[in-house]
Amino acid sequence: MPALEMAQDTGKLVSWRKQEGEPVRKGEMLLEVETDKAVVEVEAAADGILAGVTAKPGDVVQVGRTIAWLVQPGEAPPTTALPGCGDGARRRPSAARIFSEGAAPRTGKGH
Repeated sequence: MPALEMAQDTGKLVSWRKQEGEPVRKGEMLLEVETDKAVVEVEAAADGILAGVTAKPGDVVQVGRTIAWLVQPGEAPPTTALPGCGDGARRRPSAARIFSEGAAPRTGKGH
């Protein structure tokens, strides 16, 4: 879950814009997150295939928790824990964690 505000501890997943197994392009809108102040659209930080989704709409998720992965074609989501990630984040060299530091939030219009 990306941190979208300075003092944010959690975010509520409003919706996924892509389904698990679908290809994603860097910069495409990937999901919407509700904070205390707004609904924010979050862009994909990399190209890949959405995999290993662990959060569903309505879930309130701790900031920093991995909620999905962007993997390369034919690759499975990681299966071993990343050091320093007590939330069960997984490791695989070419897999991109959704929502590490590189996620690009965008404030939703009309929300």
